[in-house]
Amino acid sequence: MSLAKFRKVHSKTGAGRFVVSEGIAPAAYLLPHPGLPTWYSDSEDDRFEIVIPKGTILSVVADSNGDARVVPANGTSSSKAWGDSMPSTWDPLNGATPNYSSGATDTVTVPARSIPIGCAQYDLYRPFDKGTSQGAGFITHGYVEYPMVSGLNNDVTVGSVVRSDSMGRPVLAAAADFYDSSAAYAYLQVGKVVEVEKFATNFDDGLLSYMQLPSDPGALKTVYELTRGGTYSGKLGIRANLDVNNVIGAFRVNLTL
Repeated sequence: MSLAKFRKVHSKTGAGRFVVSEGIAPAAYLLPHPGLPTWYSDSEDDRFEIVIPKGTILSVVADSNGDARVVPANGTSSSKAWGDSMPSTWDPLNGATPNYSSGATDTVTVPARSIPIGCAQYDLYRPFDKGTSQGAGFITHGYVEYPMVSGLNNDVTVGSVVRSDSMGRPVLAAAADFYDSSAAYAYLQVGKVVEVEKFATNFDDGLLSYMQLPSDPGALKTVYELTRGGTYSGKLGIRANLDVNNVIGAFRVNLTL
């Protein structure tokens, strides 16, 4: 094969950026979609409205200007509608799926089986109307820990594969979730479950069970002995990221996005 003839391309050869950043935590300045509801306010400053909690599996949609906006991923076969005005009776801590009220000024619909791009590194705030807003930091790879919640993802086991539910929460993925009669959806896989811990069985409480506390007779008893039959049975030394309603343990996922 003969050699190519030398040519100049606009007086530069190989110039210009190709790699923007490493891919584990992409250096992209993305903002949450303004049509998302407020889950709760920042405990240190209630001017910051949290619209996507830390750990949520994320997708992107284009706004009216064509800019990418971050939304919770939707791994189901039906689209998911969101609105920024929520009924006053809605409590984000009770586990119910929010539905926007008729007074919503901004809305966004996440299509069925949206493509997951990563997981939120921290709580994401509603963009401000002026000034600089916090960008949505997300990761594509890592070893992460999620709360195991009764009725949501308590069926995941060691070796399970997880996908997003309709609002960015990790749930067990069945083989049928990845294909139907007309298409395959292998991209829905978010990660593989490596470890599972359940309260009162194999949960690691950071050795708090072995702490000694004084008891009425003057003898010392362990924390475990004092609480094993009560409300907090098996929940000794619970980690802050697991402190959610109906939590029964934790599971750790190797992200494969």
